[in-house]
Amino acid sequence: MSALLAGCLNLMAQSADSVSHKASFGVDYTGEVQTNFERARTTHLLQLHADVPLSRTLSVQMSSISTLSSKKLLDIFEMQGYSNIETFGLNIPFALTVAGITWQPDGRHSLFAGIRRTDEDYFCNDGLGLFTNSSCGIFPTISWNFPIGTFPYAAMGIHYVYDVEKLCLQASLYNGVGNYRFTGRDNVFRICPKSDGVFAMGQVEYRYRDSHYFLGGSMHTLPFVRPTVWAYAEQALSPDITLLAAYGHAFGGNISCKNFCGIGGKITVKRAELGLFTDYTRVADIDEWGTELVCNLHLTHFLTVTPAVHVITTNDITNCVGLLRMEVSF
Repeated sequence: MSALLAGCLNLMAQSADSVSHKASFGVDYTGEVQTNFERARTTHLLQLHADVPLSRTLSVQMSSISTLSSKKLLDIFEMQGYSNIETFGLNIPFALTVAGITWQPDGRHSLFAGIRRTDEDYFCNDGLGLFTNSSCGIFPTISWNFPIGTFPYAAMGIHYVYDVEKLCLQASLYNGVGNYRFTGRDNVFRICPKSDGVFAMGQVEYRYRDSHYFLGGSMHTLPFVRPTVWAYAEQALSPDITLLAAYGHAFGGNISCKNFCGIGGKITVKRAELGLFTDYTRVADIDEWGTELVCNLHLTHFLTVTPAVHVITTNDITNCVGLLRMEVSF
């Protein structure tokens, strides 16, 4: 499959020689050691990216993941996830997370159609993106309630963006269930609204100087229509200090997680970013508080090292988890 992908990208790159903007390719590797200070385990993530122009307004975007991790998880009872690259022992040799065509008629409008993950576009700003816990990557009021295309899964869909200086509007429509396989009933190419439902998302972002304010909502249609709303802010106090606040709520009955809230901040010191974030949620009548202290060290243009410590209290039982992550990008 990887050889076929490389061949297709090569042909598309050749056809784009006459286009003014160039094709881009990237490789990202993330390796992580996790420990509960009694035993340790490892997890690995390899991502391949390609953006190949076909014309001045059309381009092909592709991205894949490969994962490998220790089968035995840490002996910790927790609900939100302390690692946003954790696949819980599921090893994926190769899966598409983005594969489709983008139409960009000008610098403001963009429309994508094909395979895509929700976390390619939502909950991925610099503030929340600093932290390693899964709830900062997508709020549990969404991920716990709906089997959608978020890491490591993806789904067929369309994604629209309107982006100007101070305002960014996004709207997406996906198959209601995310998958990662190429064949079988749970393949990533499924478009089955009758059995899988439909998942829609929308968000508005307002930018003021170095601050960002987000307001969004989503809706899943099966087994009945269930809406979710969220809001979060990244308030810059200075060029190097930012405060963070987040809230999400899911409406309706028969859902696992109704509320999520979090508060924190980050500070930049030369090549290091330090962050502290505390959140609370209730999943299936289980209360959980999570606090993360993280330091992102940009050692070179292509190498980043990230140590993090999580203190997680689940139904009055407190656990501590340490992470050491290395990211290499080319």
